[in-house]
Amino acid sequence: QATSKEVTKLRDNLERVREEAMTDALTGIANRKRFDESLRKARRESDTQGTPLSLVLCDIDFFKRFNDTWGHQTGDQIIRFVAGCLTRHAPESHVVARYGGEEFGIVMPGATPQEAYAIAEKIRSTVESKKLLRKSTNEDLGNITISMGIASFEAGESIETLIERADTHLYRSKTEGRNRTTTDGAENQLGRSAA
Repeated sequence: QATSKEVTKLRDNLERVREEAMTDALTGIANRKRFDESLRKARRESDTQGTPLSLVLCDIDFFKRFNDTWGHQTGDQIIRFVAGCLTRHAPESHVVARYGGEEFGIVMPGATPQEAYAIAEKIRSTVESKKLLRKSTNEDLGNITISMGIASFEAGESIETLIERADTHLYRSKTEGRNRTTTDGAENQLGRSAA
């Protein structure tokens, strides 16, 4: 019985360490390693089962300016705020991750392009609608906005190509005025222009 308890304890510790290795320390959401793993798994399932898969890449607009003006602690506050909005609006089956710096990704297994767009827009408008205050001084930071790019998996497509397409749409959102969502196809004009 003692050996059995020891094995259970070791297994629990191993699982905790694995979970920590896959979690972004600042935000508590998935890190890049879990993002990559989840996307590989979702792509495999989508390819074999023919189910939809969408990928959202998201970037905080003018983040460097906030960081330079208010400092890194406020920058961290903004990153945590955006991570919270992403987590709140993405279904549990989706994987919300910090992709790097002020960029995030959402792996959306089972999500059609329309569903992915609806979720992304809900997130974008939630972020835009909040007034943020600097925690240490209660100074008004103004509105934070995000730009988003969505790509939907095409059968047989590589992960690199899927990410590249989502990234191209994200870049287009930024160059066309920020605070918008850009998707595959001609319906790209659906995004709102910056307020």
